[in-house]
Amino acid sequence: MQTLTDIVQESRRVVAEASARGEVLRVTGSVAFQLRVGDRARLPRSPLQDIDLVAPSGTERRTVRFLADLGYAGERDFNARHGASRLLFWDRARDRKLEVFLGALEMCHTLPLAERLGIERETLPLAELMLTKLQIVQLNEKDLTDMHSLLIACDVGPSDVDQINGDRIADLCGRDWGLHHTVIRTLNRLGSDPPSYQLTEGQRTVVDDRIRKLRQAIDAKPKSVAWRLRAKVGERMRWYEEPEEI
Repeated sequence: MQTLTDIVQESRRVVAEASARGEVLRVTGSVAFQLRVGDRARLPRSPLQDIDLVAPSGTERRTVRFLADLGYAGERDFNARHGASRLLFWDRARDRKLEVFLGALEMCHTLPLAERLGIERETLPLAELMLTKLQIVQLNEKDLTDMHSLLIACDVGPSDVDQINGDRIADLCGRDWGLHHTVIRTLNRLGSDPPSYQLTEGQRTVVDDRIRKLRQAIDAKPKSVAWRLRAKVGERMRWYEEPEEI
């Protein structure tokens, strides 16, 4: 089956084909931010290069067969080593990478995703989408642009309906001091503009207000015993993992 040139439309095609076959795939990464934000933020964007997807745990064999039917070649060695949690594919004709995370996103921190894949039809819920960037320790400008764009386009609130669910983010941060620490560091970074662009005065006001709402939700959430014990160690021990480069 031939893939589409437009990466956003190709991502939507893959998700729709999965749904038609009774499978669950949801878009994450910068493509998902583009799908959810559209033209509402009007910030400079780098070209989209890769497709990132999430599938339920235990579906790796079906996912490999399904994506092969759609025109993707699996990276056999990588998939043999990591197949229970992460799969890698290539659209050879377009030299485009497609990656699938199974059940959770394991990067700098582990984000549980499986229980929330039914909330949206195409992408991760906005809270998890935001967390995929908030959990990055070594941020690049594309990461900051994605987060600024989502904060401009979507308010923070207690719901998953067209909102970044602050309660969900606070709940995960309340369980894991390391994730909490990285998220707070990232929110602080979002309070300043990257080198290549500046938010307008109106955009800056909106972003700062929504950062404040996220901080309030995180601060108000009770912290687990494990969180409090790890907080005593602080940065004396590394609190994040180094993601494997592909």
